[in-house]
This record gives sequence, C-alpha cells and structure tokens, in this order.
Amino acid sequence: MTASEGLNLLTALGVNVLVLDADTVTLTLTGSRIIARVHVRRSPPSRWDIQRDVESGRSRDPTPDILLYVVPKASVGLADVALADSGIAVVSLQDGVVILVGKRVEDTLRGALSSDRGSGAGRGRVAWGRLALLRVLLRTSGPRTQMDLAAECGVSQVTVSNGLRAFDTAVVRDEGGWRAARPETLWDRFLAEYPGPQGISTYWLSLDAIVSQAQKVRDAAAELDVIVSGDPAADLLAPWRLVRRAVIYARTGMDLAPFGFSETTRENATLEYVVPTDPTIWSTARAWTSVVSGWTADPVLVAWDVQRTGGPDAADAVERMRRTVLDGLLP
Repeated sequence: MTASEGLNLLTALGVNVLVLDADTVTLTLTGSRIIARVHVRRSPPSRWDIQRDVESGRSRDPTPDILLYVVPKASVGLADVALADSGIAVVSLQDGVVILVGKRVEDTLRGALSSDRGSGAGRGRVAWGRLALLRVLLRTSGPRTQMDLAAECGVSQVTVSNGLRAFDTAVVRDEGGWRAARPETLWDRFLAEYPGPQGISTYWLSLDAIVSQAQKVRDAAAELDVIVSGDPAADLLAPWRLVRRAVIYARTGMDLAPFGFSETTRENATLEYVVPTDPTIWSTARAWTSVVSGWTADPVLVAWDVQRTGGPDAADAVERMRRTVLDGLLP
C-alpha cells in the first residue's frame, strides 16, 4: 500500500493533485488549494495517533491544512473523526471511500485503479543505505574503502560497515578495500528486495515520443535536480526494447499540464513523476556519472524501473542491462 494509490483514487475522482515533497501535496477542491500531509497506515490511526500527527504537522514547513490518511479500510471511528473535523481526510482503498472536508464521496470507480505496490512497502523502516550499497558495489570491480563507498551512497561509514557485513561472502575485503566477489548475487538481491522509491508518484500522458517527454520535463524542471530513469535511460545505456514509459525522479513536485501533459492513471501513463522517499537516488546517480550522461539514474535502478514498467520484452531488456553492467561493458 502506497501514498500513490490513494492519490490515484483522488485523481480519478477529479481532484487535482500537485506533489510538493515525499509526503506533502496540494489538493485543488472547488477552486481552492489545500495543503495535505499524507500518512499511509496499515491500520486506521487512533485518536491519539491523529493528535500526535496534528502536533507534528504544526512544526513542519509548510504547515498542512489537512492530514490525509491512506488506509486499507477506514474504521467507523476514523470515518466519524473525518466527517466531524474538516482538517482530517481519509482515502480507504479496499472499499473506495473518500472523505474530504467533512464530506463522504463514494467511489464509483472501485477496482478500476491498479496497485503500485513495492514488495517491502509499509513494512517498517527501509534500509536505503544498504540498498544503495548493493548498487554502487556493481559500479566497478576494483576495491574501494568504506569511506569511498559511503560517499557514493550518500550515507555514513557506519551504515556501509553494517551493510557489508550483511552481504556475507558476496563481498570480500582486499588490500585496497571492499569489492563484489559475486556481483550477480548483489544484482539479483537488489532487484528482489528493493521496495521501490516510495514517496509520492503522479502519472501523466503525452502524445510526444517518450524520450522527448523525458527531455521536456528535464528542461522544464532543471532546478529541481531531475533524474531520468525507466525506458529512456535504458535506451541510452543498453538499447533493446520499445520505449513505453519514462520515470522522472525529482526533489519536489511539479504540475506538468503547462508543458502539454494531462494527468492520468498509472495504467495509461506515458510518464511517471516521482518525489521519492529514497534519499540515495541522487548519490548513486552521481557515482555513475563517468558512465552515463549525469542526468540518468544509476543503471541498476534503471533496470529495476524497467522491470516494474513491465511488458513482453521487459525481462529481455533487464537481462541485457544485467550483462552490460556485470560484464563491465560500460566505460
């Protein structure tokens, strides 16, 4: 269960959603914009949980107008709170119930929206540093110190040390530092364990060529430190399959409508715009800048995004990326 599933439901109901950061959005309702802090819960929050979240929200910038809870199924208590307090909103995914500004909206599109679940989403704190370490260890066969690996991952040396211990015999320590002894194990482990970037995604449709769409967004949002992943990045690194969808990672949200895009649902999208929770995406991309253009995600994350996008040729495209990285074919 992800925040994006709840926001997809709001979009399908005609609510305009603009992402500000990994847990904050603006919702346009009847011409008014409301800042919402999104909380994803595996079970409905208690009144004490809600009060704690309200107090926490007051200490952050921007201060939210409402708290938006995305839950599998809203309890009677949570629904009552949201109906009585316009500062609390609810999106209930299993039954498609939405409560906004004290009013209940029954979803007639129940079941029409696909899920975008990562394998580890909602299971507690994600070890982003360890997952980044899996990727950067594949960048070169040469040994590197823990300090070098930490810089490439954008995490502390302690995090790297703990991560290396968790990899057992897949990594070894040489005189010059640490290197991947079984890179294929690290590759497979990342693709199997990565829960997705989490945060918030919005989905967009354009009739332009996919690569042109990614370039247009990159040009328009250059100040947002945009990184391109998915099919356009794979086409640059190891051309193989028909380009179907671009993935854009950015620090903050952006309305793409002025640039010729229409907001849509996940299954119809040609471009996914992600404000991720994963803080390591930019660090690992920078580590690979001698290999790629400097504006694409690292090749391992690109392969994961291609796998997630799917399609009849996705497995072959991921395998081609795998051979390109593991065989050291990238310069």
